[in-house]
Amino acid sequence: MSRFIKLVVTSLLSTAIFSAVYGIISLTPESEKEPNIYYFSFTDTFVFTFMYTLPVYIVVGLICSYLIDMLAHNRQTRKMYFSKLLMYSLAGIVPGLAFYFLFEGIQLDYQLLFYFFALGIFASNTFYHVLLLINKVFNRKKI
Repeated sequence: MSRFIKLVVTSLLSTAIFSAVYGIISLTPESEKEPNIYYFSFTDTFVFTFMYTLPVYIVVGLICSYLIDMLAHNRQTRKMYFSKLLMYSLAGIVPGLAFYFLFEGIQLDYQLLFYFFALGIFASNTFYHVLLLINKVFNRKKI
């Protein structure tokens, strides 16, 4: 399987995982719901999150993955996982920061900024671990 196809499949699976986790996190418990107010269901949140994060995963994920692989090419195998984990985490901060300023403008709310950073880091590390899993599955030698 070519590298590009692996990255596209990784983007699709990572988007599905991220959207599912975000859908669960965003649910409002029945006890906290007010009458006559619409709340997004899990499915609504999943679909909207999937629609908006898939392009980010494909564009940013593909570019960052290629760059991280080029940077980590010289590393020792033992330190490769942790160095890539750090690089993917840093790469996740960039879209998190972009989304923060897109939604909030230039005013700073540190709690919300931390929330977007955490989402970006979670999203990028999801991408990295799904990519590791796909590489492990498709690199098995057939008997």
